[in-house]
Amino acid sequence: MIEQGGLGKKIKALRTARGIPLSVMSERTGYSVSALSKMENDRLGLTYDKLTKLTGALGVDIGSLFTETAQTAVHAGGRRSVARKGEGRNIQTGSYDYLYVSPELSRKRIVPIKGRVHAATLEEFGPLIRHDGEEWIYVLDGVLEVHSEFYEPETLEPGDSIYIDSRMGHAYLSKTPGGTEIIAVCTEQTDNFVFGDQAAAEPSSRDAARKPRARKPKAG
Repeated sequence: MIEQGGLGKKIKALRTARGIPLSVMSERTGYSVSALSKMENDRLGLTYDKLTKLTGALGVDIGSLFTETAQTAVHAGGRRSVARKGEGRNIQTGSYDYLYVSPELSRKRIVPIKGRVHAATLEEFGPLIRHDGEEWIYVLDGVLEVHSEFYEPETLEPGDSIYIDSRMGHAYLSKTPGGTEIIAVCTEQTDNFVFGDQAAAEPSSRDAARKPRARKPKAG
């Protein structure tokens, strides 16, 4: 099991190895230097949207957080990974518990995750999250309430699923005591890897763009 501490240290190690200052990471991700420092020192939770921004800014695959060496582009045929029940890399945050399945494979086109949602209200969850790609959520057990910035809240029960554009602000809430168990399949976007080994010390003009913060949806 990998807790928050392991992730923060790994992110810091990858950043240091690549010689990227926190100020440059701030420009690339949109997070403040203070927030980045808290992430690296295990004082701020690392949800999937944060991980995709951080690994994109580092120019590595998200799987690099779970392996000894940074993973970059790999072109190979016939790959496979068998994951037995409970196998993978477990990350615990305040709102979710994530089990990343087959994390050893680099540059996957999809990121399969088994999770348990704990947050029951938007106040508990915090701001809506957004990241590149698309995602499919399937409810295994419990009741899930899906909030998004463009739609009214949607309630999903076991066997129900939803497919969304991940760039749209969204939040998943558990309406079941003890949490709601889900399967999530997220697409890994190749344009996250714009900062490779040849990344310049100064951020590109593309990095200066800032996405607007999502507004919390009105309750239905």
